[in-house]
Amino acid sequence: VPPSKPVAHVPTSATIGSKAVLRCSETDGSPPPTFRWYRNGMLMPTDPKTSATFRNSSYSLDSATGVLTFEPVSAFDTGDYYCEASNNVGSAQKSEAIHMEA
Repeated sequence: VPPSKPVAHVPTSATIGSKAVLRCSETDGSPPPTFRWYRNGMLMPTDPKTSATFRNSSYSLDSATGVLTFEPVSAFDTGDYYCEASNNVGSAQKSEAIHMEA
């Protein structure tokens, strides 16, 4: 079963220096989908240190659960976030984008 449109749970404001948890949920996909996160339309790598765009961020991303954890949040993390759910059936589905202000 292809994934349905996922829902991104993103705090609209996050305190710099604290922890912020963003979640992506999708209920229909079988096999269970994997999740990807985007900030300002750019795919976020699993390890921010591998990307010049995200190396100033400290986050961990679990593609199996769709949980994106910033610890700590920095001013750099402000932006529009959306997630994408995909499995090997049908096409990937994107959530609505939500703005998080650090």
